Amino acid sequence: MNKSYIFGLIAAIVLSAFPQVAHANLLSNSGFEDWVMYEGKEVPADWIHVFNYNSPVGTKESTVVKSGSYSGKIEVTDLFKSQWGGWFQEKPFIGGRTLYAYQPLNIPFSLIFTVATLQIQFKDRNGTVIGSANRIQRSTATTDWEALSWTGTAPINTAKFEYGVILESWGSGPFQCTVYFDDAYADNVPIPEPISLLLLGTGLIGMLAVTRQEVLWL
Repeated sequence: MNKSYIFGLIAAIVLSAFPQVAHANLLSNSGFEDWVMYEGKEVPADWIHVFNYNSPVGTKESTVVKSGSYSGKIEVTDLFKSQWGGWFQEKPFIGGRTLYAYQPLNIPFSLIFTVATLQIQFKDRNGTVIGSANRIQRSTATTDWEALSWTGTAPINTAKFEYGVILESWGSGPFQCTVYFDDAYADNVPIPEPISLLLLGTGLIGMLAVTRQEVLWL
């Protein structure tokens, strides 16, 4: 068999396997890279922008990022009243499947009377919420970027899920609280881990080496 054909075949497997594994994600604009104007405010494209007061506010951030050029920043500057704000996406999903949700966030300082939330809700074909919202929360400072994660099975009558990142407070003083969100993930397969990709790569390299030896013996 032609050596060039074998090497080309294995190279194609390597190049195709990594993108397929690494880019599995039902969310669009998951890295908060694209922003558009909405009612006089710059908001992340493909996300629903929902804030119940002028504070908290959501803005684009370019200095504190996990990857890419931007992250999303939600900030509270007035905690004298209960308030919340965040970004949401709805995506089709099949009931009975497992959903893996993963939200890296960066909290520079512990949040006072405030929590950062990853919220997952399932909805039927009419848009009615099924059951209770699934909420994973954090109020303590992070060490660089850390993630909120949730895994669960969608109810049988699910037609779509809602993925939301929220900052909410119940108000008791003039404190400033900030949370950065980046690289959101939701899909019916677990998020690829670096060690898994490493093992995949080394396995394919091993196949290449063995095949090359066999070719040399031909």
